[in-house]
Amino acid sequence: MIYQIIALLLWSSSLIAAKFTYSMMDPVLVVQMRLIIATIFVLPLFLRRWKKIDKPMRKQLWWLAFFNYTAVFLLQFIGLKYTSAASAVTMIGLEPLLVVFVGHFFFKDQAEWFHWLFGAIAFLGVAVMINDGQHNEGINEISLFGCLLVLSAGVIFASVLRWTRSVVAKVSTQAYTAVSIVLGTLTTIPFTLILTENWEVNLNGYGIAGLFYLAVGCSWLAYWLWNKGLNSVDANLSGILVSLEPLFGILFAVLLLGETLSFSTALGITLIMFATLGSTLLPKFLKKSV
Repeated sequence: MIYQIIALLLWSSSLIAAKFTYSMMDPVLVVQMRLIIATIFVLPLFLRRWKKIDKPMRKQLWWLAFFNYTAVFLLQFIGLKYTSAASAVTMIGLEPLLVVFVGHFFFKDQAEWFHWLFGAIAFLGVAVMINDGQHNEGINEISLFGCLLVLSAGVIFASVLRWTRSVVAKVSTQAYTAVSIVLGTLTTIPFTLILTENWEVNLNGYGIAGLFYLAVGCSWLAYWLWNKGLNSVDANLSGILVSLEPLFGILFAVLLLGETLSFSTALGITLIMFATLGSTLLPKFLKKSV
C-alpha cells in the first residue's frame, strides 16, 4: 500500500508544483516542457515498444495520448491559472463521480440511486465553494471559469477511461505509459504554438524544481509506483485511496502555497469530498450486507 500512497501524494501535489512553475513560464509552456522532460526518460522504452505495436493500435494510441495528456493537462493547467490550487484539486477529486455519470449517459452503465444523491451533494458543494471563493482575491481566489476548465478535463478523462483500459490490456501498462507520454508530447506542440500567451521564460529555483517534479515525479514515477502497488493492494482499497487524493492536495495547498479556506469554502470542499468518498464506500458496504 505504501507505493500507492506515495503515488497519490505525488499526484495530489502536482497542481501545487504547477503554481510554483507559473512564476517562471506560461501554463501552456509548463505542460509542454513537462512532457518533453518526461519523454527523455521514457524514450528508450518507447523506441523498443513502438516497433512491436501494429498500425491499427497505433492510431488508437495517438488519440488516447491527445485526450489523456494534451487535452487533460492543458485544461487543468490553464484552469489552474485562474483559480486556487485547493479548488482545482477538489475539481479533480470529482473524477470518480464523473466516471459513473459518463458511464450512465454514454455507455449504458446504470447509475444507482446513491450516485444521484452524492452527485447532488457534490453539485451543492461546488456551488457553495465557488460562490464564496469568488469574493476572495489573490491566491485564495476561486474562479468559476477556472473550475469549469479543470472539471472539463475530468469529463474527458472519464469519457476515455474505458477505452484506455482496453488498450492498456492489449499493449501492457509499461508500454502504454511510455508510448502515450511520447505521443502526447507531440500532439501538444501545435496547441502550445497557438495557446501560449507569453513566451518569456524567467528561470528561478522554485520554478525549475517544480517543473522537474511534475515531469519526473508526477508524470513517470507516480504511475510506476501506482502500477507496482496494484499487484499487492486490493482494488477496493485502491478506490478508497483515490477518493482521498483531494485531501492531500488541499493540505499541500494550505501548507506550501499559504492558501486559506473560509468557512463556506471549507464547507463546499467537505461536501464534495464526502460525496466522492461516499460514492466509493457505500457500494462496497451494500454489497457486503447482501
